[in-house]
Formats: sequence, structure tokens, C-alpha cells
Amino acid sequence: MNNLDFIGRVAIITGAGQGMGREHAKMLASRGARVVVNDVNAENAAQAVAEITEAGGTAVADSHNVVSASSDIVQTALDSYGQLDIVVNNAGINAFGRFWEMEADTWWRIFDVAVKGVVGVSRAAMPHLIDSGSGRLINISSNGVMGVPTDSAYNAAKAAIWGLGITLAAEAREVGVQVTTLMPVALTPMTEDAFPNPVIKDAMRTAVPASSVSAFVTWLAHQDTTVFGETFEIAGVAAGRVAIAGMPRMKVEVPTPESWADSGETLMKDGELRAFRNASESFRDQMVYLAPELDAVLPADAADVSR
Repeated sequence: MNNLDFIGRVAIITGAGQGMGREHAKMLASRGARVVVNDVNAENAAQAVAEITEAGGTAVADSHNVVSASSDIVQTALDSYGQLDIVVNNAGINAFGRFWEMEADTWWRIFDVAVKGVVGVSRAAMPHLIDSGSGRLINISSNGVMGVPTDSAYNAAKAAIWGLGITLAAEAREVGVQVTTLMPVALTPMTEDAFPNPVIKDAMRTAVPASSVSAFVTWLAHQDTTVFGETFEIAGVAAGRVAIAGMPRMKVEVPTPESWADSGETLMKDGELRAFRNASESFRDQMVYLAPELDAVLPADAADVSR
């Protein structure tokens, strides 16, 4: 695929006033997309738009809150450009502290900006992404879902986005919208504050600039791209698929607490990992392990309650 352009396409990028979001907006605009630069910080949004327009791109600033005014963000795209083809749910905030010591309002604000922002903007955008005929919805999660001490609100939110994205990918596929989840690593104002160690900052500044993530986002957002529906880690010039993996299963003779107490050491042994990309793969594997004869009759989408 050469010279990927976005002429005639309209994109919303939330949290685009700085960091990765600004880079996503700039790169999409540089390829011809008309961009809604959303950021609750109106000054940052305006600065990003100025950079885009000075470079010859087309963009409009939007400072609506992703939590309380998500539909207004989508309306900005419709009012400005008459359509919507791409949404990159990038907005997020963070703060650090032990779970039981952090103020509840702070914890929920971090969670809500990420999760309610993705839910609200995606729900408002979906009818228009369907109308596009080649809608693209890209949600930003984080490898923090694997656990980072003192970052529980952010990690819980990103885990929710991950689970939502896997589900939406399956649902939206049926209406022609491609949904993909990313777990990016990049040096941004948020991550620079997270890593006080100068060695880590220098390594990230060299190896994982935010613009590298934008190149991956831009490829996924293109109308001719057929790769979607997975979760990808992306950092610098390296990317890979992410899935839940399971260690070997084990059985006890009878389901009693004592049986499990006697088997704890066996349960904790490492072994060959099996990747599960969705709940059906995990559910089917579990059921076939318990009753091998089910292998011949259980469908691949065994956990899909809509079937």
C-alpha cells in the first residue's frame, strides 16, 4: 500500500491537544483528512489546529468534555464537515497513589474520562461510522492492564477499554465498522511525568516517540486497511498482537476446598501458554478440557450469547 491518503475523510481525535493525540491529528491531516481536534483544554486544541493549518491541513478545534458532552464532539464533525469516518478515542488523564489512599473523586475522575469518554463518543459516532461505509474506531488502551503499582484507576480504565474493544470489534464487524484496540508506548507529557528516572526518559525519547504510534494509527484508520479487530502493542517501529494467555489446566478429583488446597502447587506450575483472543476461545478450551467429546460439537463462537 503506497501513498496512503485520506482525501474526503473526516476524523475525530479526542485528547488531541498534546502528546500522542496531537501527533495523530497532525499525521492524519497531513494525509488529507479533515480533523476535529478535541481537547478539554481549549488553548491546547487551538494550538494543535494552528500547527495543522500552517502545514496546509484542515482542522477545527473542539473543547467539549468527552464525559459530559460526547455527542457534541460528534456534532462538531457533522457541523464542520458533514460526515464522520474515523474516531480515535485517545483522551485520558492520570494520577498516582495507592488504591486505598487516593481520594475517591480523583480515582473515579481518571476512570470516567477514559471509560465514559470512549463509551460516549463511540455511541454517538457509531451511526455515522456505519453510514461512512468504511468507518474506523480506534481505542487507546494500555499495557498497564497487566498491572502497575500506584496506578489502579488508570489501569482499571484501560482494562475496561480493552474488554469493550474486543466486544465492539465483533459487533461492529457486522455493520462494516472496523474496531481496533491499541496499547501504545511513547514519550508524552503524561508518561514523562510517570517516569522520574532520567535513563528511562532518555531511552523513551530516542526509541518511542509519539509520532511512531501515529504512523500505526494512521495505517489502521485508512479505508483500504483490512487489519482490525485485534489488540496491538505499538512502540516505535515495533508492534505485536496481544491476547490473554492461559497456563495448562489441571483437574481435582472432587470439587472441595481440601482438593484445591492439596493441588495448589500443581496449579501454580508454569507450562506452555495458550493464547485466547476472545471469550469463546477460552470458554471452548475450558469445556473441551473437561469433556473432550465436546470438541466435535461446540462451535467456535461458543460463548457468543447473541447466536
